[in-house]
Amino acid sequence: MKKYRSQESGVRRGIFISCILTFAFCLLNSAAFSSSWDAKDVLQGFLADKYPWEKIEISNIKIIGAIPDKAPDTITVEKGPVGKAVFSFVFDNSQKVTAMAEVRAYDSIVKSKRPFKKGYVLSSDDLYLSEMDINKMPKSSVKDPETIIGKSLNRSIPANITLTEDMVEKSQVVDKGKQVVLLINAHGFNITAAGETREKGYVGKPVKATNLSSKKEVRGVLINERTVEVEL
Repeated sequence: MKKYRSQESGVRRGIFISCILTFAFCLLNSAAFSSSWDAKDVLQGFLADKYPWEKIEISNIKIIGAIPDKAPDTITVEKGPVGKAVFSFVFDNSQKVTAMAEVRAYDSIVKSKRPFKKGYVLSSDDLYLSEMDINKMPKSSVKDPETIIGKSLNRSIPANITLTEDMVEKSQVVDKGKQVVLLINAHGFNITAAGETREKGYVGKPVKATNLSSKKEVRGVLINERTVEVEL
């Protein structure tokens, strides 16, 4: 019976000590975060100002040491800034405090609505924006659909794929029937005439066009989306 009581007493002491340690831990944490500013909010604002991400999630913030009532003057990224990041908070009295946090960032990327074949010219109806963790984004992901609308694919792609810059022609596409200016170089003279493209073309590449005055077909180079330079 005495042995049983001794074991019971030991268990109670263990529970009591555990409660004391838990209380002390909570007290220390509350002291660290008892300032008039919120470390998570300050860190969120710092990252939003410094990086172009659309969405930032911060969790599991741990502060090493007590922090002053006034917010830090400067914040420095020691490790990260995404993943298991480490930051330094520097205050006006030169006090420096280390903050650790888990940071996840998201940005918008452009995806295809349907499968498309090589050579297809993309329009706004073919694309949509999707949110993605920046750590999972393919290299050279397209973030703004306007940068690829009107450009053709240089490979076939499936539906719902993240579009990258190397999937589209770098040159601006000019459609067949586009009204252009023909810049004709003939025997040292430069002549301009109204023209119209007879095929789809790309800036910097040859294209067929019709001289609207003479109705003759010419071949020149699209020097921009409105001008065809013709050598006679």
